[in-house]
This record gives sequence, C-alpha cells and structure tokens, in this order.
Amino acid sequence: MGLKRPRSLAQSDNELLKEVQKHVRLNLQLWGTTKEAGERLASLYSVETQHLEELITRTLTLGESNSALMLAARGTGKSSLVNTVLKRLEESGTLTEGMVVRLSGLLQTDDRQALKEITCQLKLENATADKVFGSFAENLAFLLESLRCGSKETSKPVIFILDEFDLFCHHHNQTLLYNLFDVAQSAQAPICVLGLTCRLDVIELLEKRVKSRFSHRQIHLFPPDKFDPYYLDTFKQLLELSASFPFKEFSRKWNLNVARLVEDNNVIKVLKRLHNTTKDIRALKTLLLLCVCQLSDEQPQLNGQMFVHAQSLFVSEAKINMLQGLSVLQLCLVYTLFRAGTTS
Repeated sequence: MGLKRPRSLAQSDNELLKEVQKHVRLNLQLWGTTKEAGERLASLYSVETQHLEELITRTLTLGESNSALMLAARGTGKSSLVNTVLKRLEESGTLTEGMVVRLSGLLQTDDRQALKEITCQLKLENATADKVFGSFAENLAFLLESLRCGSKETSKPVIFILDEFDLFCHHHNQTLLYNLFDVAQSAQAPICVLGLTCRLDVIELLEKRVKSRFSHRQIHLFPPDKFDPYYLDTFKQLLELSASFPFKEFSRKWNLNVARLVEDNNVIKVLKRLHNTTKDIRALKTLLLLCVCQLSDEQPQLNGQMFVHAQSLFVSEAKINMLQGLSVLQLCLVYTLFRAGTTS
C-alpha cells in the first residue's frame, strides 16, 4: 500500500493549484486592458501612438477640431491603445482641459440613445430638462454650446470615442455621424471624433454627405508577422505569474518553467501552427486556457504534452466532442432524431 500524503499538505497543494489557475485565467481575461499591456502596445505601435497623441493634443490645447478612424483586426488592442494615450494625457495634465465621451455601436443602437448618452456623460441633463429641440443638430449644438465659457476660443474641448464605428453607419440617415463630422469640419466647437472599427471598407458605408465632411484620416494597426520575438513574448506574458502572486517560491519556479517552454520542440511546433493559422491573440488565449485546465496535483507545471493535447481539443469539431463517450444506444437515438428532423 502506497504512502498517503498528510491531509494538510494535500490541502495546501490544492489551494496552490486553485490560486495558480485563478491568477492565470485572470491574466488571460484582462490581457490587453491592463496598463502594462497598453504600454506594450504603445511601444509596439510607436508611430501610430504618436500620431494619435498629437491629434488629441491639438484639440485639447489649440482648440483644433479633428476626425480620424483607427482600423485594426479584432483583438489587436485598439481600445487599449486609445486608453493608454488618454492616460498619458491625463497624467501630464493635458486632458484636464477637455472631456471624453465614449459611445459604442453595440450599446447605442440608434441616434436617440446616443444623444441621451452624450448628454449624460457631459453632465448636462439639467440644462436640457426643460428644452424642446426641433432636430438632432439643434440638440447637439446646444450641448456643445453649453460647454463654452465665454468665446469660442475658451470652449471646453470634447473627445468623442466611437467604438464599433461601423455599427453607427447603420443608423437612420447617419444623423449622429453627419452632425459630429459637420461640427468638426466647420470648427463650430473644438471636438475630436475618433472611430474604432475592424472593417477596412467602413468608408464605403458612409453616405456621400457624411463622407464629404470626414477628414479621411486613417490610422492602421497591423500586427507584426514575426513569430519570434513578438508572438513568443506575448505567450510568456500571458502565462507568467506577477509579483502579486502570494506564493513567491512557486511563482519563481513557475516563471522559470514558462521560460523553458519556449525551448520545448512540442510547444514551439504547436505555437507555430497556431501562428500560421491565425495571429489573433484571442486564439492563443483559448489554447493556453485549455492547457491551464489540465493542471493537477500530480502535474502542477505546464509541459509540452499538455500543449499537444490542448491543440487536439482546439482544432476538433464541437459537435464531435459532444458525441464522445455516448453509448451505442445513445448514438442510435441521436441518429434517429437527426433523421426525423431532416425529413420533416
């Protein structure tokens, strides 16, 4: 009969394993939204970051109205990069001169909801409570006019961040976009309109009157194609335990093991295949999550075989996985129901 580990030791190992899985899953979930990830993106896209920072700074300091689109694939880090630029301007004191309005095409599905959200974020509900406006343009003009303190030169600048910009193009008559671009072009008030989208053909979705008022300034974020070092560095950052991890000795051993994984042939083979298939970081996060789920008391560290097994799960069909483990009788019932559904 084998020797059993003490109950306290087994319980401690179980708590350690849960803490590791919790920390790594949280890292996978928050990657791209943290300050560290934003600074990394800013250094990776240094030229685009400088262009965006200068664009917003001119609106905040000089009262210059601008409009631009940031185009990149999903998961690239568009929102994180914008947040990093705004954070830098806030730390330098430049952002205190203006206000930031964030809209999302997923949340503000029509112009009425968008205008209500703009009013709420500008904190002008009391100013518009007893007002009756004849049109959308009149309402928006009143909101921007309310931010003025004296002359046009002393108006408070507003930065409009339109996430999922392509969805705003499907609003009725594109009234919101028309009025925002019209204010920016005619310099009625100092505003900067920045749209974030993953559609490269978004300009073709704009109506002619809207397109004529847009500056056609576009900022493209192209992810680097190099597997080494960019992709491998991202792989290590997703798995490494931070300094806040409570078990310091285990954290040191874990991070050393992660560094050794990039030298494992099985791991490199799996990562290169995924990289050649898609460069979307979200796919890498899904693969790593499948690996982390395989951790156990007997195997508390990641190894190459876990990545091979995770790859087989990653590329397999979801319907086939659902049928695995069914008995012959259950498979016959599934087949009968399928045939009945197709013939009816």
